[in-house]
Amino acid sequence: MKIRTFIALDIPDFVKEKIFNLIYNYSEAKLFRWEPKEKIHLTLKFIGDIESDIVPEILKSLNFLNEINSQMLILKNFGMFYHKNEPKIFWAGLNVSDELIEIVKKIEDVLFDFGIEKEKRSFKPHLTLLRVKNKRNTDFLEKLKELNFESIDFESDKIIFYQSELLPAGSVYKKIHKFQLKKRSK
Repeated sequence: MKIRTFIALDIPDFVKEKIFNLIYNYSEAKLFRWEPKEKIHLTLKFIGDIESDIVPEILKSLNFLNEINSQMLILKNFGMFYHKNEPKIFWAGLNVSDELIEIVKKIEDVLFDFGIEKEKRSFKPHLTLLRVKNKRNTDFLEKLKELNFESIDFESDKIIFYQSELLPAGSVYKKIHKFQLKKRSK
């Protein structure tokens, strides 16, 4: 049986709260259906549909993730991805370490051994906050992406292997496995 999967760095709840507090300072924000806070994550690799029976082998090959240090990140800005000049995704941008970029490459290498294609685009660390369904009120999003705010520094200590089920009301995520990253020594 095929399942749709991806690997993501967990984002602490306090960071999600700060993001949405910034956004909800504006009354126009209530006109949009934002991603639920529990779905906010940093995708390290979207895998897509795979046979469920290879998941245990993939997880075993990704066990090196338990040996890496927790990751320090900085949330710095908002932005938008466009398709044919139309806004599609409103996101929060992140500064990440070179170490995390190398981890993403290593995940790609491991998964390639299972026949999973490597990502052709370069890694652009972001948190998807909104999927734009229609062009109405996008002027507000354009203004919001120019918002200057004090950067939010935080640490993430979990990488999650997720299953994503597409339903008419939207996707539902199920945690299949958690990799616990090592605490950084102070």
